Amino acid sequence: MCGISGIINSGSHGFNVKDIKAMTDIVRHRGPDDAGYALIDKENNQFLAGDTDTPDYVYKSDVPYKPAANITAFEQNNYTIALGHRRLSILDLSAYGHLPMSYSNGRYWITYNGEIYNFNELKEELSSLGHQFISHTDTEVILAAYTQWGTDCLQKFHGMWAFGIYDTEAKEIFLARDRFGIKPLYYWMSPDKSLCFASEIKQFTALPGWQAILNNQRAFDYLIYNMTDHTDETMFSAVYHIPAGHYYKSSVSNINTNAAGKLSLVKWYQPKYKGSNISFDEAAASFEKHFKEAVKEHLVSDVQVGSALSGGQDSTAIVCEINSLLKEEGKTNAQKTFSYCSADQKYNEKKWVDEVIKTIKVEAHYINENTEGAIEKALELVWYHDEPNQSQSELATYQVYKLAKEKNVKVLINGQGADEYLSGYEAFSNFRWLQLLKKGKFKQLNYEIANSTTYSNPGRLATYIHLCYFMVPGFVRKFFSKKTKTYKTLTSIISLDRLKAKEHHPYDGMAYKSNSIFNIAHRQLLHIPLPKYLRYEDRMSMANSVEARVPFLDHRLVEFTTQLPADYLDGVGETKKILLYGLKNILPAVVLNRKDKIGFVTSEEEWVRRQFTPQFRQLLQDSVDISKGIIKPEALAYFDEIVKGTMPFNYNYWRLIAFGEWMKKFNVQVG
Repeated sequence: MCGISGIINSGSHGFNVKDIKAMTDIVRHRGPDDAGYALIDKENNQFLAGDTDTPDYVYKSDVPYKPAANITAFEQNNYTIALGHRRLSILDLSAYGHLPMSYSNGRYWITYNGEIYNFNELKEELSSLGHQFISHTDTEVILAAYTQWGTDCLQKFHGMWAFGIYDTEAKEIFLARDRFGIKPLYYWMSPDKSLCFASEIKQFTALPGWQAILNNQRAFDYLIYNMTDHTDETMFSAVYHIPAGHYYKSSVSNINTNAAGKLSLVKWYQPKYKGSNISFDEAAASFEKHFKEAVKEHLVSDVQVGSALSGGQDSTAIVCEINSLLKEEGKTNAQKTFSYCSADQKYNEKKWVDEVIKTIKVEAHYINENTEGAIEKALELVWYHDEPNQSQSELATYQVYKLAKEKNVKVLINGQGADEYLSGYEAFSNFRWLQLLKKGKFKQLNYEIANSTTYSNPGRLATYIHLCYFMVPGFVRKFFSKKTKTYKTLTSIISLDRLKAKEHHPYDGMAYKSNSIFNIAHRQLLHIPLPKYLRYEDRMSMANSVEARVPFLDHRLVEFTTQLPADYLDGVGETKKILLYGLKNILPAVVLNRKDKIGFVTSEEEWVRRQFTPQFRQLLQDSVDISKGIIKPEALAYFDEIVKGTMPFNYNYWRLIAFGEWMKKFNVQVG
C-alpha cells in the first residue's frame, strides 16, 4: 500500500528536515499518489508538510491533518520527531486518506503501510464505544483502536500491516508488524542515537552517519545455505527488521538498544496448539468456509482488484472463488488475471491457465518471456530487493506486477503462503513417514513411498536413509551437513577466512522444532522460507506501485488448518489434501488433479548454458572483483562446469552474482 519513514531523536539537537524527505523520496515507487510529513519539535509543536507529489486537492481540503506547505519551506534543524509517508491510494481516495494521519485532536499520529480488512466491523464497534470518524479509511480505525485498547488492538485486526504511531501527550513511539510479517518494517539506530524506521532498508542510506557494513554471518547463511530473512538480522550489520507478530513501545526519551543495536521487542502473536478431533469431512467443510471468508475480505478496496494466476491449485482456487463472489453479487464485469508464460515448455504454465479460464469468466492477460534486457533488469531488481535474491523467478514476478500496472490494476491477489502450512513442501511427508518408521509400520511406509508422485522419488533405500538422518541427534546432522558435495563445493569457492563468519548452520541456537505438523508449519511460516518469499513479493509488487494481497495468510485460516491431524493435510501420493477436498466444488477438475507445481519461472537454465553464457560469466567475474576476496576466482571454473553439464544446474551461480551486485549497488564494506 505505502512506504513509511520515521526518525525519533531523543537528543536536544534535533535533525535536518532534509533527512526525512530523503528517506521518503527514495521509496516513491511504493506510493506515487501522495506524500506527507508530520514534524514535531522539542517543544512539542506540530508541523505538517507535503511535497510536489501531494495533490492540490489535499492542500486545499478541510482535513485537519492536511499539509500546510511544501516541506522545503520548513526550517531545517529543530525537529526531534518526524514521520514520512508515500501513499498508494487503495481505500478512501479523497483527501481524508492523506497520511501521516492524526486522531484525538492531534494527540496521535500514524504512518502506516498495509490493509486492515475488517476495519468496517471494527469501526461499528468503536462507534458504539463513542469514537467518531471523519474518513472511510482503515488508518483512522487503527488510531481509534489504539486509543481504545492500547497494544491489544493488534489482536483485533485482520490483515497485513507495518506502522508507527507517535503519542504526543505520552511522548511514546509504538511500532508494530502483522502476524506473519506480510508488510516490512526495518529499523536502525544512527550514530547520533536516532531511532530510524522504514519500509525498505535503502531508506537508511539517505541518512547522515550511514555506512553499509556486511553482516558476515548472515552473508554466510545466504552464500552457503541460500537462507535470508530467517532471523531479525539483515545482511547489513546493525540493521534489523521487527519480526512478524512483534511490536516495540517506548518513551522516546528512553529508547535503548543492546550493544549490537537491537531493540527490546514484545512478541504479541504466539500461535497455540490445541488440536482438533473433528472428522475429515467436517474439517474440509470448515476449511472451505474459512477460505471463502478470507478471499471475500481481501476484496475490500476502492480500486480495481486483480489476481495473479499461475495455473496452480492455490492461485486457481482464489480466482475461481472471486468469480463465484462476483456472480453472487450480480456483477457482470470479469476479474482481470495476470499470468507469466515461460519460453521453456518445461516451466510454461499457460496450458493450465487456459484450462482454468475455460471454466470461468475472466479477462486474462499474459506476459510472455522476453529475454531482451532481461539480465540488466535482473541486476536492477537487486536494488529493489535491498538484499540479494536467489534466482531469476523474481524477474518473472516483477513482470507480472508490471503488466498489472499497465492495465491500471492497483491490487493483485496471489496464492503466496499456502505451501508453508498446507503440506506444499516435503517436510510434511517426511514427518508422516518418520512416524511410520518409528512405529515400525514398514508395510505402510513402503506402500506410501512407492506411491509417492508428489516429489522426485529417489527410491526406497535412499528414502529410508533420508528419514534416518532426521532420527539422529542434531549435532550429528550438522556434522554430516558439512560433508555434502554442495557444502564442499561452495566452501571451496567462497573464502570463509575473508568472510570472517563462523562455520555454523543457520539453525544453530534457534528453537526450531520438527516434532509436529503444527511446529513444522509455523517454522516455515515465521522463519524459513516464507519471510524470504514475502520480501520478494513485497518488493516486486511495490516496485510497480501495485499492492500484493495474500488471503491464504488469513490468520484464522492458518490457525484452523494447523490444528488438524497430519493425515488431513498430507496423504498417499497427494499434498494439500484438506485444500483439495475442501475446495473440490471450486477448483476445475484438471487443476484439482495436478500432481506438480511450478509457479512463475523463467528459462534460467537455458539462459545460463546457452543464450547468455558470456554475459553471466562476466557478471561472475565482476562479483569476484567486487567481493573483496569473499568470492574466489575458482568460482569461474565452477560456473564453466555448470555450462558444460559436468555439474548439475543449480542457482548457486546467481547467488554469487547477486551478492557482488548487491555489494556494488549499496557500497557494502567488509567489516
